Amino acid sequence: MRSQTFNLVILSLLLLTGPLLAGGMATIKTGKGSESVTMVLEYSGADKVRMNMPRQQEGNGYMLARDGKAWMVMDMQGQVMVMDMAQMAGMAQGGPPGNDAIKQELLKARKTGRKETVAGYDGEVYEITWRDNRGVHTADVVLSSHPDAVAYSRAWMGFAQNMERAMGGGSDMNKSIGSYLNKEELGMLKMGDEFVVLSIKPGNISESRFKLPKATMQMPFMPR
Repeated sequence: MRSQTFNLVILSLLLLTGPLLAGGMATIKTGKGSESVTMVLEYSGADKVRMNMPRQQEGNGYMLARDGKAWMVMDMQGQVMVMDMAQMAGMAQGGPPGNDAIKQELLKARKTGRKETVAGYDGEVYEITWRDNRGVHTADVVLSSHPDAVAYSRAWMGFAQNMERAMGGGSDMNKSIGSYLNKEELGMLKMGDEFVVLSIKPGNISESRFKLPKATMQMPFMPR
């Protein structure tokens, strides 16, 4: 679960930008081969986003971003644990979060002239280069101007922004890939062989999907 969450944060932090009021559900796949993970994103605008994690042997879980905060919810055989991501990050680092915050900066975005259809949406292939604390990276990225793609992307960006706050991050959003997508009114459908959208289903999502359940288990550092 830890490695899946970390991979998700790395990918989603590439997308930071502002909100767009729209609802729906998107299924995405991250990673390659046997390391790939499929997750379902539910969203109502960019300020209420739920990321459902794959079923694990130890139980089911999801991450929830709303009200400027991020939470992880685990249901382990009927025992429900609700964890504040900011407090988890602080405990993991042995102090205030922020020292290991992921940084990224868009360096170049170039149209290749190629087209590609992903999850039923027509997109244009760009060559995008960015820099983060692991170095400089380049990948072919499929972007689409379809409103469904833009709405889903911005919901995920809202999720990423809440996750970054929880981890104490301070990336310059004006230089991010997400800022570029926002300016160009584009949504991301595919990035190299590490990320792809499998489906997008626009529509209203019940408010109950974004409510935190009552915890039946408490970790010592969690608020009661």
